[in-house]
Amino acid sequence: MSNPILVTQISQDASLPNWLEQQDLEALVKQDIPEFKKIENFRYKWEIQLAQPALCAHLQILLRDNKKRQVSYLIKSPESVATGFKVPIEGDFSVERHIYENVLPSLEELYKNADKIIHFSPPVIQAKQKSNHLYLEYILNKGYSVANSLKGLSITTMEGVISKLAAYHAGTACYIAKNSSKIKELPKLGENSKLGKEAAELKSLYQMRFHESLRSNEAREYEDKVKSFQKYVNSKTEVLDFRTSFNVILNGSCWPNNVLIQVDAFGNVKDTLFSDFHAAKYGPAVYDLFSLLLTAPAEKSTRFDGYVKYYHDRLIENLNLLKFQGKKPSLTDLQLDLLKFGHWAFEFATEILPILISDFGNNDVDELFKNPVFGTQIRELLPWLENRGYFEED
Repeated sequence: MSNPILVTQISQDASLPNWLEQQDLEALVKQDIPEFKKIENFRYKWEIQLAQPALCAHLQILLRDNKKRQVSYLIKSPESVATGFKVPIEGDFSVERHIYENVLPSLEELYKNADKIIHFSPPVIQAKQKSNHLYLEYILNKGYSVANSLKGLSITTMEGVISKLAAYHAGTACYIAKNSSKIKELPKLGENSKLGKEAAELKSLYQMRFHESLRSNEAREYEDKVKSFQKYVNSKTEVLDFRTSFNVILNGSCWPNNVLIQVDAFGNVKDTLFSDFHAAKYGPAVYDLFSLLLTAPAEKSTRFDGYVKYYHDRLIENLNLLKFQGKKPSLTDLQLDLLKFGHWAFEFATEILPILISDFGNNDVDELFKNPVFGTQIRELLPWLENRGYFEED
C-alpha cells in the first residue's frame, strides 16, 4: 500500500467580477442542466494555488420541480487576478482556449480510435453563446485535489503524473504528424526569446533574490558561479535549434500545482489531469520533463534518471499504440536533449521551485528564498546540476 499524498486547496473568497455577467452564467447552467429554473444564491472564490488562478463559482440553483441543487464551475478568463505569486513565464489565454477546444478533443479521439479512453483535463462545458471565457467542470469536489508540492510527490504518485504526461506528449506528436500545418496554430518555444516587460522584470527579481539567498541557505560557495551562469543564460538571445529534438505540444507549466490527482482509499493514483495550458507551446519534450522533475518529486536528484527512463518507456508505449509514423526518440536522444538544454533545469530549480513550495497566501518575494524547505532542496540540487553538466556555459 502506498503512502497517501498530501493535498491542499487554497482559495480566496471574491465578489462577482465585473467581467462575468450573471446572465451568461445562468445561460450556461440552463444549457448544462435543462431543468434549471434560477440561481438562488452563489459564492465565488479564486483558486490561487492552480498554475493560473481561476474563478470558482459555487451556485445553489432551483430546479423546475422546486428541488434545490448545488453546482460548481471553474471559470478561466483572459482577465488577470492580482492574487498569489506570478511566474516569469509568459502565457496566452487564446492559446489555452485553442488547446482546450481543439487540441485536447483531437487527442482524446486519437486514443479512442486506438481503444483507449483517456482525458487530459477537466471537462469543458461548451457555451452555446459566444463567450470570452472557458467554463470547466469543477472536479475538485469530485475526488480530485491539487497536488501539494511542499514535501513533494511520492514515487507512485510521480509515476501516475509521468504516465499522463507521456500520453499527452505522444498524442500531440501524432496530432502534429498527421497534419504538420497544426504547428502554425501554436507559438514556438523560444520563438520570441525576449520576454515581455512584466515577465522580464520578474525573472530579474527572482534571479537577484536567489543569488542573495545563497549565503543564508549555506551555499555561498556557488555565488560566483551562479552570478556568471545567470548572466550567461540572460545573454542567450539566439533562437535555440530544436530540429533534432523530439518535439511536442508542451504543457508549458508542468508543475505540481497544475496537476489534479484522484486517489483511492489506499492513496494509489487513479487518475491525473492538467488544469492549465496557458503557457502551451511547440518545442522539445524535455522542457516539460525538466519542469516536472525539478519541481514535483520528493526525491528530485536521486530518482531523476529513473523517472526519465519511466517517462521514455511510457512515451514509446503510447507512440506504438497510436501507430506514430515519425522517428521515435531513444532514451539516449532524450538524455542528449536534457544535456543540450540543461539551463532549463537551473531556471526551474531557482525561479519556479521556490514559488511552488511557498505559502501561496504570502506575496513577499524575499520570503520565497528564505524558506528552509527551499534551502534544503537547493543545497542538494546545485551540486547535482553542476555534476550533470546542466550548470555549464558553452
